[in-house]
Amino acid sequence: MNATWCRAAVLGLVVAAASLAAESPSTVAPGAKLQRLCDGFAFTEGPAADANGNVFFTDQPNDRILKWSVDGKLSVFLSPCGRSNGMYFDRQGNLWACADLNNELWKIDPQGNVTVVVTNYKGKKLNGPNDLWIAPNGGIYITDPFYQRAYWTRGPMEQDGEHVYYLKPDRKDLIRVTSDLVKPNGIIGTPGGDYLYVGDIGAGKTYRYTIDPDGSLSEKRLFCGMGSDGMAIDNEGNVYLTGSGGVTVFDPHGKQIEHIVVPGSWTGNVAFGGEDRKTLFITAGVALVGLSMRVGDALIPPDFNHDHKVDIQDLLLLIPSWGQSDPLVDIAPPPFGDGVVDEKDLEMLMSCWGQELLDPTLLAHWKLDEAEGTVASDAGGDSDGTLHGQPVWQPEGGKIGGALLLHGSGDYISTEPILDPAAGSFSVFAWVKGGAPGQIIMSQKDGRNWLAVALDGTFMTQLVGSTRAAGPALTSAALITDGQWHRVGFVWDGSKRMLYVDDAEAARDGSAQGTLGRLANGLYIGVGGTLTPGTFWSGLIDDVRIYDRAVKP
Repeated sequence: MNATWCRAAVLGLVVAAASLAAESPSTVAPGAKLQRLCDGFAFTEGPAADANGNVFFTDQPNDRILKWSVDGKLSVFLSPCGRSNGMYFDRQGNLWACADLNNELWKIDPQGNVTVVVTNYKGKKLNGPNDLWIAPNGGIYITDPFYQRAYWTRGPMEQDGEHVYYLKPDRKDLIRVTSDLVKPNGIIGTPGGDYLYVGDIGAGKTYRYTIDPDGSLSEKRLFCGMGSDGMAIDNEGNVYLTGSGGVTVFDPHGKQIEHIVVPGSWTGNVAFGGEDRKTLFITAGVALVGLSMRVGDALIPPDFNHDHKVDIQDLLLLIPSWGQSDPLVDIAPPPFGDGVVDEKDLEMLMSCWGQELLDPTLLAHWKLDEAEGTVASDAGGDSDGTLHGQPVWQPEGGKIGGALLLHGSGDYISTEPILDPAAGSFSVFAWVKGGAPGQIIMSQKDGRNWLAVALDGTFMTQLVGSTRAAGPALTSAALITDGQWHRVGFVWDGSKRMLYVDDAEAARDGSAQGTLGRLANGLYIGVGGTLTPGTFWSGLIDDVRIYDRAVKP
């Protein structure tokens, strides 16, 4: 595994954000075809790649774990194996397995020695751990659906439902992190440990969650209308779901971009492996199948403070751990680091210096860096804006690159619908310079003004809650019409509104607001929702972003 590939794999996260607006090329390598690597099994499951790219998978009915080496050789790694199902490698080279025979979670060292780590939750037997994902900090997320097995001698289901659990990094504390899913099955997280995808195969849906610092989950968001038996994620943030008919690939925003047809009645699971980690290994019933990919495995990025950019803040987090074992900043060589923070990790960080990394919650990003034309390109999605009136591009006059100059009369940008404020948490940010009392930075067509200037020149929002106790427009004391650049933002966390000016909180609701009013119309940038004279923005607007989560600057 050479250093050039290591850098390229991480940088794939960088270029992915810029390429979302364009038509995505196939994730499959040009001319590649499915290869039946080995067969003759009863039912294959749980593919997982070790640090060298060797892929381990289970033949569950025959109670064995097999190894497909990078040089194309098949061998038995462990038999019996507790009827293992989903598996995943940790940084130390241990293979973690959902051992279905007795509803346990196992740790299997490189020599095949087994340690039973989880046997129950609050004294009651788990339903049957099915799949797992290990976060960069060592915490483990486990799906626990109930599938009655003929080989069980146990009694009826002891848990009160089918849930997702989190085993903390100390391996002692198991907590329940979901309680409202039908039958969670496939699971995968983003490489930096920011978000978790859970396939609810019982509901036919996959959800995305924000992973909180303590390992709990928040901001549940529907990702796509398909459940999954197994999941993988590539270095462009695309998510792979399995089931009947093969592997379906979704982009980071939940849009289907590809379907890989796999022969057989059921595709159990997928994982990236091989020497360059650019082969997709698919457990397809009686066989293990391989497919050469254009994309590669998702690797841990040098974004140590989780703000989706690589800068001095990340370097300041790396330095105190120099020469020590710190899994939070030990990222090189990929995929798991080498147990010590050293020049390899610094090299990886510097190869991405100053770059923005993929954030799947960034729904739209208008950089406004164009030099001509009537289209404002969306670098975060596929919602390009249309210019109206006579706005003027300022290629070198923005806060970040270029900007757009609006004249206060007839100039604005319109876009297609991006989100419904009533659907859940979201955030919007923009850089502005100029403006006047009563003018609007962003609004929803025929609806509320999202970012606005009050009549006294201060920053405000007119998005209001739906409860009777909900207050009026939220107004700050921050003056933004002083002719200086200001980064303004509105954040809705699902309960309260917050306003930010220059990344500092400027106002916040004192009580819960219910939900925001439902509206699914398109957006206006630079004018109020009804195009009323006096609401047109006079000044510069730059770098407008919309997220479907509560951003905390």
